[in-house]
Amino acid sequence: MIANEKMLGKERRQFIVDTLRSSTEPLTGRALGEMTNVTRQVIVSDITLLKAKNEPIIATSQGYIYLDVQMIRTGEGIKL
Repeated sequence: MIANEKMLGKERRQFIVDTLRSSTEPLTGRALGEMTNVTRQVIVSDITLLKAKNEPIIATSQGYIYLDVQMIRTGEGIKL
């Protein structure tokens, strides 16, 4: 992506899902916004849309986490 170029909706939401899935720690809306060159509020809206599509994303006081069902079953991954 070119510096300071905003990532468009569908592409940005897929980036958010991929980034949260691969992250070992919570990511803030601000951090995700900086990665995609949009505001924190745009990220909040994107997270709302993703959750409406049944993506298992939760908000914590440290940031957003993607809940992987396999991680829950095995007890691995992020400690809440």
